[in-house]
Amino acid sequence: MKSLLLVLLAALPIAAQQRDVIRAGVDLVVVPISVRDNTGKFIYDLKPEDFTILEDGRVQQISNFSIDPSPLSVAVLIDTGLGGSALRRFASSILSLSSAFTEADEAEVYRFDHIIMRLSEFTADHETLEKNLSIIKKMAEGRTDNTSSPIAILPGRGPRWLRWLLDRGIETKVLNDAVFTAARDLESRSADKRKIIVIISDGQAAGKPVHSLQDTRDRLVQSQIQFYGVAVGTALIEGPASILRAYADATGGDVYRARTQNAMETAFSRIMVQARHQYVISYVSNNEVPGLIAVPRQIVVKANRPDLKNIHRKSYLQFPRPR
Repeated sequence: MKSLLLVLLAALPIAAQQRDVIRAGVDLVVVPISVRDNTGKFIYDLKPEDFTILEDGRVQQISNFSIDPSPLSVAVLIDTGLGGSALRRFASSILSLSSAFTEADEAEVYRFDHIIMRLSEFTADHETLEKNLSIIKKMAEGRTDNTSSPIAILPGRGPRWLRWLLDRGIETKVLNDAVFTAARDLESRSADKRKIIVIISDGQAAGKPVHSLQDTRDRLVQSQIQFYGVAVGTALIEGPASILRAYADATGGDVYRARTQNAMETAFSRIMVQARHQYVISYVSNNEVPGLIAVPRQIVVKANRPDLKNIHRKSYLQFPRPR
């Protein structure tokens, strides 16, 4: 009996190693998907067979499929470098923002311009959230729209020499660093909540950031954090060229235009509905990393109906499997 026990104990490390290899060797890729018809209405009645998912052009087999509503962990970022009219629109929409959250959700709030300041830690209490946002109302009072400030072209993007030329005369705005800070906060939240960033901004990023657009975007993608923009000011005319769109396209989020207060309030409501009621498809990648360096993989999801348009994360980083 004693000898049998010794044999079993000796075998435990081997068995544990085998389980670890199996667990670590599976590349489970999770892809949240929002689907609209040609009128812009969200569609919630699709089944797994209605989707085709490709990774670097190779068809993938769907492992898991869900349309169950999920509670949210939300980081709200408010660009306080905006002009007075945009800030006042947000200040008048605070109640609509807090009302878009359910009791199961939690939200934190930052403001940023040339600095980043946390206004509220994660909370599920609507009154606390609204109280902590009251500083935005005070900042909006009496502020005018500064139309003489130069517009940043290709905000926060491009080679350093071009950035130096374009950013001269523009006050520093740490948009990328604010997004990176929010991503780091969200990474520590419960895994049972869907993690999103909502930013109200003109999409301008000027000065020398600690974190580049690419580094910040990669952090969002790797941590499966979706980015939603509420575009005001110059972001309304930049469209696909906006830094907001760059983050949203990479993570499967979206950008809403907020030219009026009503449009901003509608954006808050639609963002929460969109994030909460997404299809979530998982698959085990049938691609393999040939060497020791991680490989970026491109994801394409097709809804098998011509009248539907879907939004989803576009890529992820596949790491080598343990040998």
